[in-house]
Amino acid sequence: MLLGLVALGGVPGEARAEEGLYDVAKISVDTTAKNAVAARTNGMAEAQQRAMKILLGRIVPLSVQPQLPEFANEEVEGVVIGVAIRKEQNSTTRYLATLDVRFNQYAVKQLLANYAIPISEDRAPSISILPVMLAGDSVAGEGAESWRKAWDDLDLAHGIAPATLLRPRADLDAGAVKAALAGDPEALATLRNAYGYGGLVIAAGEIKGGKFTMHLAGEDAVGPVSFDRTDPMSGNASRDAAAAAFAELENRWKVTQQGGALPTEAAYEEGQPLPGAEAEGEPGEPAEVPRNVVALVEFSGLKDWQQIRSRLTQIAGLQTLEVNALSARAASVTFDFAGSLDRLQAALGQNGFALDERNGTLVLRSQ
Repeated sequence: MLLGLVALGGVPGEARAEEGLYDVAKISVDTTAKNAVAARTNGMAEAQQRAMKILLGRIVPLSVQPQLPEFANEEVEGVVIGVAIRKEQNSTTRYLATLDVRFNQYAVKQLLANYAIPISEDRAPSISILPVMLAGDSVAGEGAESWRKAWDDLDLAHGIAPATLLRPRADLDAGAVKAALAGDPEALATLRNAYGYGGLVIAAGEIKGGKFTMHLAGEDAVGPVSFDRTDPMSGNASRDAAAAAFAELENRWKVTQQGGALPTEAAYEEGQPLPGAEAEGEPGEPAEVPRNVVALVEFSGLKDWQQIRSRLTQIAGLQTLEVNALSARAASVTFDFAGSLDRLQAALGQNGFALDERNGTLVLRSQ
């Protein structure tokens, strides 16, 4: 195994990348070719291309990203200062490595200026993320490491919303975590005091019914955080959930810094498709794209709300549940669903919920 820095563009071998927006760390590659040299060359090129996409995702406004061009390998290589090797393995035809890519910020800015692509470099204040794995009424020990590793494999230090990873204490109580996830301000304050001051986001993973559910709760640089995601259980479920959660935190910051607003309430007419969603098509037509839905969830108390929230995350087709506001008897939530309002009501009904319109607001309650 070779450890060190592969110098590109005349960077000395002992140079080390400074933490910043233009450093992209922990890029994993697995390439094959006719020989070891070609496989390694391909791996380096792939890492640089992927790092470039991550960098553009950080600094280019969200509204512009769909129009970004595909940059040629030569263009990307021209703005790369160096590639640091965290670890690598190779055979006669295969190359596996984890690499850090460092970009020349001035060269990147010039390249994007040539394409008239705007950028934003405003970074959020750093927060702390506490990953925990829940198993029933306890904090799991064995499962927690793979969930933590999923977060540890992310480049948290160099993003537009940088974060530090915390390790849960041995006395961490699952009840306190669940209360914090449900939006209990006292539980959140207690955890924040126990793990240091400043922004704290709890990232809880849970396996139920063959699915991996991730809950985010706490406070980042934008404000209160509440975000859920459920995936079919697979070898990549925890990794995909962690990546999606961190992307949500970054996008929250980018949206507000670029003059936008986080999701707000919208009204829907009875029997009409959700805004922006295609009508339900015939077999063979393109699948529907999940669209944003805002509803008021009514419940009897904190325990009832915890159960309702957990059940909602298990409904097929209902994705990225986010809590906008929470009171003693109701919560304003946002989630994604592909299809008409009738289809959404049917899916909820099959899972013991009723969804009705009341004075222009969608109201969801347990039947």
